Amino acid sequence: MAAPSFTTLDRELADPELVRDPYPTYARLRAEDPVHWCEPWGQWVLTRFADVQAVTLDPARFSSAGWEGTYLGGLGSETRAALPDLERHYSTSVLSNTDPPAHGRLRRPVVRSFTPRVLEAIRPDVERLVETMLNGVDRPGTVDFLAEFAYPLPAIVIARLLGAPEAEAPRFERWSADIVAFVGSGRALPDRAVRADASLGEFRAYLEPLIEEARGRPRADLISTLAATGDDGDDLGADELVSTCVTLLFAGHETTANLIGNGLLALLRHPDELERLREEPALAASAVEELLRYDSPVQRLRRRATEDVELDGRAVRAGDLVMAFTGAANRDPERFDDPDRLDIARGDAGHLSFGHGVHFCVGAALSRLEAQVAFTGLLRRFPRLRLAPEAPVRWKPNITFRGLESLPLELR
Repeated sequence: MAAPSFTTLDRELADPELVRDPYPTYARLRAEDPVHWCEPWGQWVLTRFADVQAVTLDPARFSSAGWEGTYLGGLGSETRAALPDLERHYSTSVLSNTDPPAHGRLRRPVVRSFTPRVLEAIRPDVERLVETMLNGVDRPGTVDFLAEFAYPLPAIVIARLLGAPEAEAPRFERWSADIVAFVGSGRALPDRAVRADASLGEFRAYLEPLIEEARGRPRADLISTLAATGDDGDDLGADELVSTCVTLLFAGHETTANLIGNGLLALLRHPDELERLREEPALAASAVEELLRYDSPVQRLRRRATEDVELDGRAVRAGDLVMAFTGAANRDPERFDDPDRLDIARGDAGHLSFGHGVHFCVGAALSRLEAQVAFTGLLRRFPRLRLAPEAPVRWKPNITFRGLESLPLELR
């Protein structure tokens, strides 16, 4: 059998170095082949804002259901048979793998957990937590800000929301990292699947007693809200509740950690914008939106075509997998003026970093809150922070969740 023919763009997409700076490749794709069949991944790659937005608004033809089954199929039946927790999780209906009307039933209990009133009540706790964590890194020398602040902060917040002790946050970080590493590749990789299966099993074993207790003795936490019996018939089944908590963990944790890490690196590389935010803390909300657009913590959304569709003259067949690259759409010059320039007062958000349409991220407001508090507190506390000289900046090998492996800083 002849070897598959890979285009130059295919090689760039499959190159491990893509994670270092994917934006030149995105620009080439938008200009040369905005609806591109990536042979190494066996998926369509969309990079223009209009196409990515259109796909997110058309769940009837571009479904969120079935993607995982096709993706897991790349592991082979024998490997899949040895991964029961991975199979159980991805065969359970959750927000990310369902379409309307089933999606609405699963979404409403989660929305009740993230109302403006709930988030406003959380803000003082987040502010105190940020100050405590900044106290912990306030020392001379080099600090890995990602490991000591950006990564644990959302893990602690989620642990508290779930009613878990704060000391469990490091386990939450590990579980999240293993799941994200598996789903973030172009193709399903067996070694990452094994680690994800183990973490899913551990997290399930941890959650089930918490859920049982919440059903018997409800508390003011996320699990109790999700487990409550409602009047609208939207009650979550046992597996649905566990898998929803898993999804909230890795999606909410990784997105916020990467937003803070990527955002701070972008500000440090644009010192004028960093100083502008320090002098005008009221720009925090606008700055977070621009940082989300400029270097999105979530780079792609996955869909599966339910019928034959023509996109920009390309024939997408029913059953084909589609990756809509929000990271590329957010730099589309047809949508944003001078898109490669960081401008914390840009004003017009309009980015797709939290998705769009029925699948808009339910935890977006919480992520924004954590990032705003983190940046405001950090710049007020450390007016002379800088990247540690000679320290390398390394990115995780993940094409979905864009994030740093470390961020060495000198804070004092």
